Amino acid sequence: MKTMFLLVMSLWFCCDLLAAEQVMYQWRDKNNTLHVSQLPPQNVEYETVVIGPAQQTTAIKPQKKTTEQQQARLASCEKARKNLKILQQDLPVFIDMEDGSRQQLTDVQMDAQRTLAEQQIHLFCDDPAKH
Repeated sequence: MKTMFLLVMSLWFCCDLLAAEQVMYQWRDKNNTLHVSQLPPQNVEYETVVIGPAQQTTAIKPQKKTTEQQQARLASCEKARKNLKILQQDLPVFIDMEDGSRQQLTDVQMDAQRTLAEQQIHLFCDDPAKH
């Protein structure tokens, strides 16, 4: 009987945990790196993400972005659009290596870089269709 009681209480507790909402906070730093935490950051604009019982996520957007964040986002958008334009040309593309040498991208690497640039455009640009 005691075992049955413990089993029922364990199941009730687990179900209660699954039904609870979780609140997460996400923000980008000056290098545009995404941070996610269970605690809100100090002195930084952030988004609140509520994760419900069915793993549905609802993001609550901040009211306004700081000028520094807007400028970083705009710079990232422009860089991604510029990279995509270069990658769409039928010309060889080279990257500078850490040792100072240059390496030509293969077709597979070019495709991967195009995909990355398109994802960055969707992430950073307010009007991603404009590329």
